[in-house]
Amino acid sequence: MLPLFFAYAKLVRMKKINNPYLFWSGIVLVLGALIHLATIFGGPDWYAYIGAPDAIVAMARAGKRYPIVVCIIIASFLFVCAAFVFSGVGLIRRLPFTRAVLALMACGFIVRGVSFVPLIIWMPEALASVTNIHGVNALLLITSAICLFTGLGIALGLWQLMQSPT
Repeated sequence: MLPLFFAYAKLVRMKKINNPYLFWSGIVLVLGALIHLATIFGGPDWYAYIGAPDAIVAMARAGKRYPIVVCIIIASFLFVCAAFVFSGVGLIRRLPFTRAVLALMACGFIVRGVSFVPLIIWMPEALASVTNIHGVNALLLITSAICLFTGLGIALGLWQLMQSPT
């Protein structure tokens, strides 16, 4: 994490980053994508640890390809989200509909961040196909907080982006 901070400080000095909310949200998205890719190589125990449904863990144990495909799709989604965030920061070229996509992403991550804990308490069957978490635990709280703060970071970064003249 320390090398990341030094790279960030250098980019700030070079005036490449004028939106730290978006930048750090993008870093979180890239790390999330890398964790999902690492899960493929970590095997069934990693799938179970990150809260994959029992059926996915069983398929990973049986050597099926479906869990790999799911992790690649999730990682790809997170990488695309990160690309839009870094586009908003100005680290890569402007992507089409960047502001609209950032607004949708902020809403999605905030909703994910605030909804999973109440849902798992009041309607655990609603999340049964998405996660193997059967009650409020540390993993649920941590992932919900990460999603909430990532969504808030994107929202604050988008607000800052809307204030800029370009």
